Amino acid sequence: MASGFAIVLPARYQSTRFPGKPLALVSGRPLIEWVYRRAREVPGASRVVVATDHEGIAGVVRGFGGEVVMTSAGCRTGTDRVAEAARTLGCDPIVNLQGDEPVFPPDLVSRMIETVNSSSGVDIVTACHAIHDEAEFASPHAVKVVMDAEGRALYFSRSPIPHRNASAGAPGSLDPRGGDLLGYRHIGVYVFRAASLFRFTRLPQTPLEISEGLEQLRALEHGMWVQVVKSSQPTVGVDVPEDVKKVEKALGGA
Repeated sequence: MASGFAIVLPARYQSTRFPGKPLALVSGRPLIEWVYRRAREVPGASRVVVATDHEGIAGVVRGFGGEVVMTSAGCRTGTDRVAEAARTLGCDPIVNLQGDEPVFPPDLVSRMIETVNSSSGVDIVTACHAIHDEAEFASPHAVKVVMDAEGRALYFSRSPIPHRNASAGAPGSLDPRGGDLLGYRHIGVYVFRAASLFRFTRLPQTPLEISEGLEQLRALEHGMWVQVVKSSQPTVGVDVPEDVKKVEKALGGA
C-alpha cells in the first residue's frame, strides 16, 4: 500500500432526487468542484480523485484541474464506486467523501483519520452533528444516527430517531441539561480501512439497507464496527434542487 490516505468523491449523473447533481451550479461553479476544492484542504491526503462513469462529469473535473478515475457503469452504490477506484490507488485508509457535501470542515476528516488509525478494531469511521431544528429532525432527507455510549453506531434512519418520549426528563430532548438536542444528523463522509472497504462491497445487500435506502446499514447488519465522530459544525448537503440556495448561503459565510 502507498503511504498516506486517499480521498475519493463518487459522482454519478443519475440521481433519483436530483439528476445531474454533481454538475449543478452553486454560486457559478459546479457542485463537484466545490467539494473537490474543499477536499484538497484536508492535510495529509496523498490523492484526491473523483470516481465517475460519466464523461460529462469527468470533463468538468479535468477542466478545473481535478483528477478523475473512470469506473464502471455497473456500480450499485457510491461505495462500490469508491472501492473500484481505490483498487487503482493503493492507499490505506480510504476516505469516501460524498460529492454533495461542500461545506464539511476539513479538520473533521483529520479527526476521523486519527480515529481509524488509533482503533485497531474499527472498520469504518463516519460523522454526525447535533440537530436542534424540528423540521430537520422530521425530514427524510436528513439521515439520523443513534450511537452507544462509546460513539459506536447503533442505527441510521431517515425517520426521526430516537423517538421523543416527553415523559423522560426534558420533553423531547437528548440533552440531560434541558437543552433542545433532538438527535444527530449523519454527515456523508466515511473513512474505511482498505480491507474493510473491499469486504463491505463483497457483502450482499441487506433488508434494512434496502428499506431505508442507506448502504451504511449493510455494514451494521453484517456486524461491522462503525464509529461516529461528532462535529460541532453543522453541514449543509445537497439532496434536492431546493438545497442549492441553502448551500450558497452557507458557502457565502464560510
